[in-house]
Amino acid sequence: MNEPKSGPLMSIRNIETWYGPINAIRGVSLDVHEGRIVAVLGANGAGKSTLLRTIAGVIDPFKGSVVFDGQVIQGLDPDEIARRGVVLVPEGRQVFPFLTVRENLMMGAMARRDKAGLSDDLEQIFDWFPRLRERTSQNGGLLSGGEQQMLAIGRALMSRPRVLLLDEPSLGLSPLITKDIFSIIGRVNAETKTTILVVEQNAAIALKNAQDAYIMELGRIVAAGLSEELMQKQDVKEFYLGTGATTGADGRMQRWKRRKTWR
Repeated sequence: MNEPKSGPLMSIRNIETWYGPINAIRGVSLDVHEGRIVAVLGANGAGKSTLLRTIAGVIDPFKGSVVFDGQVIQGLDPDEIARRGVVLVPEGRQVFPFLTVRENLMMGAMARRDKAGLSDDLEQIFDWFPRLRERTSQNGGLLSGGEQQMLAIGRALMSRPRVLLLDEPSLGLSPLITKDIFSIIGRVNAETKTTILVVEQNAAIALKNAQDAYIMELGRIVAAGLSEELMQKQDVKEFYLGTGATTGADGRMQRWKRRKTWR
C-alpha cells in the first residue's frame, strides 16, 4: 500500500474562504505529502478552485491556516508564495496570447536567480512536451487548447516549483489529450519528485494518476484517503466514476441514504 512516509510538506487547517456573502470553503483541512500527487475532486461549485486560489494567495481566507515547509503562508502576496515554491496553473490556462511559446516559458523563470540552468530546464520542458518544441516561435494565442495547457504547465515548471497546483487541467480537452496531459503530469512527478496538488472534475483519470485524494461537496471535505482505496468505495463508484449504480426511484433513494453517511 502506497502510504506517505513522512509528515506533510503542506498542511491546510480549518480554512474558510468567502466570495462576498458566499461561504465557498467551510472548514477544509488537508495534507499534502512531499513527492506525491494529491487529487481534489468534486462537482462544479464544490469549492475546489477556490481552495487552490486560497493556497496560492489569490484569495485571503477568512480564517484557518496554510503551512508550507513549516512556514505560515496564508496572507502572503501570490508572488511571494510563488517564490517560496508554490506555483498555480490557473483554470483556463491564461497563457500570454501575443508572446511566443518560448517567451511564455521564460516568463515562468523570471524570479529565478540561477540563470545558468534555464537552457537545461527549457530542454527538459521540450522533452516532456514535444509539441511545444515544434511551436517555439508561434504565439501562445494560436495554439490549440491542449497545447495551451501544456504551455501553462511548462511555464509553471520553469520556476522549479516544490508544489505545483493544477486547476482543472482537463477542462475543455478531449479524452485523448486529457490522457496525454495526465501522463506528462505523472512523468514530471516521477522524474523530478515535484509535489502536485491537482483539482479535477474527471474523477476517474485523477484517481488513477494520484496517490492521495480528497472529495469536496459544497465547500467541505466529505471523503479522503488513498486513491486506490477511494476507487473501491461504492459511493465514489456511483457518484464520481459512474459505475455500480442502482437504477430506478428506489435505487436513487438508496444511493442518497448511503451518500449521507458515506464516510
